[in-house]
Amino acid sequence: MKKVIVVTTGGSIAFKRNAATGAFVPIDGEDMLTQLLNSGIAAEFSEFSSLPGSHITPAQGLELARQIDTLLNDETVSGVVVTHGTDTLEETAYLLDLTISHEKPVIITGAARPPTTPGYDGLSNLASAIRVAAATEVRETGVLVVFAGQIFAAADVQKVYNQSIEAFAAPGSGPIGWIVADRIWLRHRPAQRIHIPCMHLEERVDLITLGQGSDDRLLRHSIADRVAGIVIEAFGSGRVPPWWLPAIQEAIAQRIMVVIATRTGNGALYDEYGYVGAYHDLARLGVLFAHHLNGPKARIKLMLALGTARRPEDVRVWFP
Repeated sequence: MKKVIVVTTGGSIAFKRNAATGAFVPIDGEDMLTQLLNSGIAAEFSEFSSLPGSHITPAQGLELARQIDTLLNDETVSGVVVTHGTDTLEETAYLLDLTISHEKPVIITGAARPPTTPGYDGLSNLASAIRVAAATEVRETGVLVVFAGQIFAAADVQKVYNQSIEAFAAPGSGPIGWIVADRIWLRHRPAQRIHIPCMHLEERVDLITLGQGSDDRLLRHSIADRVAGIVIEAFGSGRVPPWWLPAIQEAIAQRIMVVIATRTGNGALYDEYGYVGAYHDLARLGVLFAHHLNGPKARIKLMLALGTARRPEDVRVWFP
């Protein structure tokens, strides 16, 4: 029988302790666990934390990655499921994807609605996630997010709705597969995965999102605070207002790593415009570009890269 470990971190997908066994089980989930047993999958539960997604930190995410690595090294374990609050689920998923290189599946899921409300989706998401974690088809695909019957690559998934049970999507690429009844359908496998062998991360990384007419006060505050890195969610394919260029240049001169992401959250960073503040000016200053990543994920990647690199210049390896 295949064994899947469910690591709980908190969030709207809630659990209770079984009075007889002392084990954690999903609320009203005994029938679901019985169905899984009948399909040849045994689920065991392990509590990592009991926090809403908005309280989870990247440092805790790295600690979670180490715990999952230990679980995956057990030959009797087929895969691991992580239950997580949806607010920062995509960031934890991406951090785990960058730091775990095991071939066994690691699946993250959650619930868009708490158990006390109509339309609670936690049990169906958990059952699907456990089935995917036990499936041989998804080995060597990295960390995946399972939500509302869909399977997403960690690098692509984004929370796009704050109330709908279809809370997650992958703009630009779509899901890599679906769960239909007991069957898993994979459309393609994630591409261009990278691994950052990080034992510790740099937490002093700020994220700033541009808006029309934004001044550079926040950027200059970050420079004054001597942060290690700054991620700027810029316009379009990598463009900033011209009055931002001096502050960006100052940050780089002070050896602060500046990474440009797009506030659209999707797409490569490059253009051929010649006006001031466009891509060519940022490239000339020596910023790094986070292609196909939104700001929160680019921040996670920069934290890990800064924690791994021996010199600031080495961070460029992770932002080709």
